[in-house]
Amino acid sequence: MPRLQSWLFLQLKQVDARYNAQLHNFLFKHMSSFSPLHLINKHAAIAMILASVLGFAFPDEANMLLSHLPQVLFFLMFFTLIGINQPKLVRMLSRYDTWSYAVWHSLGLTALLVSLAYLAGERGEMLLAIAAVMATGSLFGAPAIIRSMGFSPMYAMALTIATTLVMPVVLFVNLYCFQTGDVHLDWALYIERLLIFIVGPMALSALVHRVFSETQLHHVHQQLSKITILLVMAFPFGLVGAYRHLFDSQPLRALSMLGLGVCLVVVPYVLSFYASRQFYRFDIEHSVSAAVSSGARNLLLTYTIAAPFVGVEFMPLAGAMQLPIYALPLLTKWWLAKMHKVAA
Repeated sequence: MPRLQSWLFLQLKQVDARYNAQLHNFLFKHMSSFSPLHLINKHAAIAMILASVLGFAFPDEANMLLSHLPQVLFFLMFFTLIGINQPKLVRMLSRYDTWSYAVWHSLGLTALLVSLAYLAGERGEMLLAIAAVMATGSLFGAPAIIRSMGFSPMYAMALTIATTLVMPVVLFVNLYCFQTGDVHLDWALYIERLLIFIVGPMALSALVHRVFSETQLHHVHQQLSKITILLVMAFPFGLVGAYRHLFDSQPLRALSMLGLGVCLVVVPYVLSFYASRQFYRFDIEHSVSAAVSSGARNLLLTYTIAAPFVGVEFMPLAGAMQLPIYALPLLTKWWLAKMHKVAA
């Protein structure tokens, strides 16, 4: 009888342990899905749009955050780079179409959009601001945007790196050609900021990849990726403050600048998608990667390395572009769904 009691007690103890483990797993799985960070990551596209709206609503707070955004950008670039498979990225960067796209992204679209703006009557510092925008490399959040659509982010990451490396040369040429009487390029300051904010994160990530294994970095990046969305949200919030101040003083001019901002996002997006399909014969995935990378530009990086040289119109224009840039994921998803519906 004592043996039977012991056996029954042991069985009940095991059942209780299994039940507690299952209950713990259930609660962890379902309660964590209601955490604010999980919800923000799940609805990242809407969160970005909301961040730009909040920045417009609270311009003083946005301008306070703006002064800290260069440091945020440095760590976001670094965190993004350590999560990329280096051999695959190198293979993507060795392709001819990656670099020809980078030249089109920076030089080709500069020539086209600046010419159109000139014909439309833009002159002086506004033309300088447009030239600076068109020289800017792809947003470092572009791979995450592509991933949210169900595509591989690797090609978008290669385009981001390539356009960022081409950017300093094209930006210098644009600033030199379009500088006005009040804006002159300081070589020493320009090179110093390039070394800190472009070479710095890339060199640091390369060092980390040499010291740690890919498995270790993958685990670390999985943990970091849960919070990097908060870093990305700082950009649309912090960059829109100058546009709000323009809206308060000159609402009609601000609305026309918003229209210009939409054009500077949508026109490169459409042209890059068309060029990818017609000339490069890319599939939908690579074409969408090229289009999003072209429309979403890392304007904070341009501001960080060339703030004294881009003129007073650059920041209001950058603010006007935030809503169109971060609306791209939703618009692209809607467009792809419509294309699939028509094809079916």
